[in-house]
Amino acid sequence: MEILEVSAPGKIILHGEHSVMYGKTALAVSLGVRSTVVLRQQEPTGCPVVHVIFPNIDLDELLPLKPIAEIFPGEPVRVDHEDYINKINNLLCRIRPNFEELKDTQKNSLRALLYALIGIFGTTNLDITDFTIQLSTDLTVGAGTGSSASFATCLCGVFVKLVQLKTTGEILDFSEDEKKLVSGWAFNCERIMHGAPSGIDNTTCTFGALVSFKKGQVPVLRPSPELRVLLVDSGVTRETSRLTAAVAELRQCYSSAVGHIMEAMDNVALTAEQLLQKLVQPESEEEVHAAYKHLHELWEMNHCLLASLGVSHPALEAIRAIAHEHGLACKLTGAGGGGNAIVLVPPHTQKTTVTSLKTTLVSRGYKVADTIVGGPGVIINYKTQL
Repeated sequence: MEILEVSAPGKIILHGEHSVMYGKTALAVSLGVRSTVVLRQQEPTGCPVVHVIFPNIDLDELLPLKPIAEIFPGEPVRVDHEDYINKINNLLCRIRPNFEELKDTQKNSLRALLYALIGIFGTTNLDITDFTIQLSTDLTVGAGTGSSASFATCLCGVFVKLVQLKTTGEILDFSEDEKKLVSGWAFNCERIMHGAPSGIDNTTCTFGALVSFKKGQVPVLRPSPELRVLLVDSGVTRETSRLTAAVAELRQCYSSAVGHIMEAMDNVALTAEQLLQKLVQPESEEEVHAAYKHLHELWEMNHCLLASLGVSHPALEAIRAIAHEHGLACKLTGAGGGGNAIVLVPPHTQKTTVTSLKTTLVSRGYKVADTIVGGPGVIINYKTQL
């Protein structure tokens, strides 16, 4: 039995939250917390099925493959997204009784699965046989860490590699062209989840490292050092649309003041980008220490600028206070109003300091992930099992 295992990172915003909506620079980085999709090819049966197992959203479904294969294009075609989605919706309503009664996350996951399967594998004219596809993730769904893009990247990546296996008999690491293909299809899957995604999440989850972007422009990939961070879940549910609207209202009332805050945030992002580039190949330990000192200061500035826009939260401030007691910088990431905070852990930080900080945060009821940002994007593992 052949097993394809594809994993992709989540993502966080380092700098540029909210200001990116007004034409300023934002920086996103891949997150060491990852999602994994495992595809197991099964022995062919007379009535082939795909067994879909996504335990994080309580999804366990058997879908017949024959009606799915009937709408395979069989050759590369230009896809009209809305027409494509309508066909998939009609198909799911036909093959999965009471489809519309599923939760939105479950429905969108099945839509994305068929979107990727039909769009990538279905254009090849290859035979489809029974398989099981299972998703697992360590990312919190809906917490602003790119869980849906990570999931979409894994889905699209596993079907790209299934095509490679069936056409060449071997599996290689993802090439740059394959990553572009994966990112493009993952973006379309993100449209299913979010309607009008920016393209940042799928780009970061596919390519990893650092992504610089401005609204309406193509994201720019940058090399990035791997930074150690603590990702701290405040346990407070975010309301992104409310926060975004509140910032817009504040800007309307105090356009000059908020404009200067946005300019300052742009400068913070651009300065941080330059420092991160220096850390990719530092010339000395002194340069590393100096860069982390400046990053510490920029994280503090960025959070305070965001707080001045009203998007912090008492839980986030409590997390920052605990980090400060241990001498470490901390900022909110994402829309704010709850969600996650990130703590920068420079390489010279004492182990006892980090242990004490994590222990204190956990004792206060916060979830803590000790991880890295700026690491690899989508990767493949392949094995056979008798």
